[in-house]
Order: sequence, then C-alpha cells, then structure tokens
Amino acid sequence: MMEHMFKVGQVVRPRSTNHNLPNDLFRVLRLLPSTAGGVPLYCIKSQAELIERVVEQNEIEAAPR
Repeated sequence: MMEHMFKVGQVVRPRSTNHNLPNDLFRVLRLLPSTAGGVPLYCIKSQAELIERVVEQNEIEAAPR
C-alpha cells in the first residue's frame, strides 16, 4: 500500500496523461482512504469550479511554485 504523497492545502495539477480533469490548478482538500488496490485518493477542488473531485494519486502531480 502506498502512502499519501500530497498534503492538505497543497496545490496540484493534472498529469499530462490525465484527460479527465481540466488543465487547471487544484487544492487538496482532504486525504481519503486508499482504493482496494492500495492507491491513495484525494479530494481536490479548483477555484474556477464549484464541485469537488476525487482523484487517485497517479492522476495528479505537484504544481510548480
């Protein structure tokens, strides 16, 4: 089982291979339990949208500072 790589409040963006998310910056709102396969999940939200999204760790990467 993998550990969570990102922290609450951290800014992330979709990986270039992820076409399910808009190309935007997102803030990690909550760390969620891992999938049955052991992949950490995150609740994220962009400032441009009203919705929160749940993504797997391999779908996002740290945004440059």
